[in-house]
Amino acid sequence: ITHLPPILQVEKKQVTTSATQVASASRRRNEARFTCPVLGCGSTFTRRFNLRGHLRSHTEQRPYVCEYPYCQKGFARQYDCKRHQALHVTRSQSNICQGCKKAFSRLDTLN
Repeated sequence: ITHLPPILQVEKKQVTTSATQVASASRRRNEARFTCPVLGCGSTFTRRFNLRGHLRSHTEQRPYVCEYPYCQKGFARQYDCKRHQALHVTRSQSNICQGCKKAFSRLDTLN
């Protein structure tokens, strides 16, 4: 396992739930070689790229900003920003809950 030096200044010690960690571990096909250096976190990753995005969650860095007019919401990961921006485009194609009639832009949030 590759370790990085401990990060001294973090905003949030826990950024991943235990349920998310278990789900992530169950989907892995490769060994998790990268460990989060934040004391008490314990998150592991198969790629350094994913560890870097995770570390921004601890420091609350949000370098990826939504380009939709007047939104300016920031994200730690580029993927999350792109997924968010797609919501602005697909609002009219919402998924409707049959029970409460509330509209959701993404199927996973409806579920």
